[in-house]
Amino acid sequence: MQKNTHTQQDTAFSALLNHYKKASLRTSGIWLLIANLCFVLFLFGRDQFRVLLDPHAKVTFASTTLDDLSLTFFAFFIISLPALRFIRTRPPAMALAFLVGLYWATVFHFMLANDAQQQLVFPLFCMLIFTALIALYPTTPILYSFVAPLWLSLFVHLVFLQSGIPILQVAAILIATALFETGRIMLNRWFVLSVRRECDNKLLMSKLDNLAYNDPLTGVANRRQLDNQLEELITQTDLQGGTLSLIMIDVDFFKKYNDHYGHQAGDSCLISIADCFKQVVRQPTDLIARYGGEEFVVLLPNAVTSDAEVVASRIKKSVEKAAIPHALSQVSETVTVSQGIMQWAPGMTSLELLKRADSALYQAKHAGRNGYCVGE
Repeated sequence: MQKNTHTQQDTAFSALLNHYKKASLRTSGIWLLIANLCFVLFLFGRDQFRVLLDPHAKVTFASTTLDDLSLTFFAFFIISLPALRFIRTRPPAMALAFLVGLYWATVFHFMLANDAQQQLVFPLFCMLIFTALIALYPTTPILYSFVAPLWLSLFVHLVFLQSGIPILQVAAILIATALFETGRIMLNRWFVLSVRRECDNKLLMSKLDNLAYNDPLTGVANRRQLDNQLEELITQTDLQGGTLSLIMIDVDFFKKYNDHYGHQAGDSCLISIADCFKQVVRQPTDLIARYGGEEFVVLLPNAVTSDAEVVASRIKKSVEKAAIPHALSQVSETVTVSQGIMQWAPGMTSLELLKRADSALYQAKHAGRNGYCVGE
């Protein structure tokens, strides 16, 4: 039982965690794409402004390519922004993040080939990875899909394409990487912890709600939930012109059963009886409630008397099939139930409906028990 509870809690936590990851991706993904567009516009505007200040400035292949890449990203942004609304699974999001990361890796390659642009590479690298961290820390695979091409681009250039390894630049990138990774671990830990706490709170609220509205012994609805549901169903049925029936059930000679077998056996008997009811009602429309002691009530929305009689017959057969021994019963060698059926009529209050069902139950007992009667 405890193992099943832990499994249910883990399942609920996983579902809630995935929900928040998807919700975070939908909002922060758009923010990250807009932030990347701002960086692109900055680079593009910087080059254009430099040309305006110095019309005779030398235009290199690298700078021209950067301008073309900026325009390409702008077109990519226009196409991708609407598509973000429809991305709900990890693979498409990872593919999109990788494409954006690959774009920046290409930009870094041409910036490093342009002496005038080299000084911007490291600040831009830091801004990109840390804005990505803010937006994507709950979804680590997507985050790495974005930053991996950036790291790889700088690593290849500094280690293989330059004459000699620039120690200071490599150290700066390693420090930024260490800060990035430790920050990711901390943020992700806090994210998971906050989701865990919310999940625990929801489970606690569910347990409290269960205690407030369900019978702790049998697991069916308690008297409070019955009263609330009955009032709501009567109001709804009255407004919509539907039908509503009720069955009141009493376990025959239950006091003698308790006296003979003991109260623990009596509790087990009530649990078994409630299980019999659960097997035959029209789930999930019907409501089973423990009315008090050995009495139960079954609410049947959208049911006329004939429908209630069908359910009552099923209940009778289900209890008989359970074959719970009852040595002191005067009608059977096993536990039986008596039932009173009443259909709601316009103008009838909940108390009157219960009272008439109780009268029908009394008639069933007077007629010899182990059966049902329909009230008038």
